[in-house]
Amino acid sequence: MVRRGSVKDKERLSRAGLIFCKQKLWKLPGAATWKILLWRILTNTLSVGINFVKRNIEIDPSCKFCQGREMALETMEHLFRDCHVSRRLWACSELGIRTNQASFLQIDTWIIDWMVYLEKSECREEQQIRFLATLWCIWSTRNQILFQGVEFHPMMFFNHWSQIVSTGIQAIEELKKGACALEGNSTPLARDNANWVRNSNPICVVGRIGDCGYVRVIVDAGWKGFDKAGVGWIAMSENGQIFHSMERKIKAESALQAEGLGVLLVLLWARERGLRHLEISSDCLSLILQLAGMERRHLLLKAILEEICDCFTSFHCLAFSYVPRRFNHDAHSLACKTMDS
Repeated sequence: MVRRGSVKDKERLSRAGLIFCKQKLWKLPGAATWKILLWRILTNTLSVGINFVKRNIEIDPSCKFCQGREMALETMEHLFRDCHVSRRLWACSELGIRTNQASFLQIDTWIIDWMVYLEKSECREEQQIRFLATLWCIWSTRNQILFQGVEFHPMMFFNHWSQIVSTGIQAIEELKKGACALEGNSTPLARDNANWVRNSNPICVVGRIGDCGYVRVIVDAGWKGFDKAGVGWIAMSENGQIFHSMERKIKAESALQAEGLGVLLVLLWARERGLRHLEISSDCLSLILQLAGMERRHLLLKAILEEICDCFTSFHCLAFSYVPRRFNHDAHSLACKTMDS
């Protein structure tokens, strides 16, 4: 966004803000919406009251938190830092930030200084999540008051804040545990011989295995960014003869999410073709372990796994197995091809 942004966006940013956005903003932990909100704060493009006044739009420009009390103009500094409600929220949060002495600083300078400070602290990612979550909760609570007519109460903010902070921190812990599990579990499985791979040794089986023929699908995903991801799969009959191959371009927030979408697309494709006995092989061990309930579900993968489970009733027998990367080279090539197209 910095590289391709408009000239006006670059003019709104200070030099420190430009360097921060280029080097650190998009690498921060937390939801993408939090980072976009931070970007809009730093570029002063958020729809606060003062910006409506500048555009001669007839709308109440006063702060939505202190109506009937101070009736202050809703600026970026006032909303996120100087309002008496925001001050108490910052002070009562786990960060314990006192904003009384910071009123002379512009909001972009104040935020960047705090983010740089938190980057050097212990539990860096958790602290940054708490900071970003506070900004997001202030903004989302303000929008609830403005658009939904909700009457503000401090507990409304803290319930929302504690929920999204705990979810964000839990996601970081799960990603770390998932990486350790993947590293620890993939090594012994990668040592199997060719017979193990041919027999596939399913890790997760849904339904009852019978003597009827089944279709085996090897699926893989490639991921380089949200708009640069793709999946590819190859379907084989029981005797190993390839009868179908497919590649699809997708959008995903992580490589793990792309792998999950690949499995979901295979299930939807098989269901449309009336296939009822299916074995899906993937080189993403973490995904299969989560399907089998042997690993906690990652936050970004939770909704996709629920959709996958919803497809189970369409099959008589469904098996998921792990296959090392060297044995699914063709599916990987299809995924990379459509990803780079």
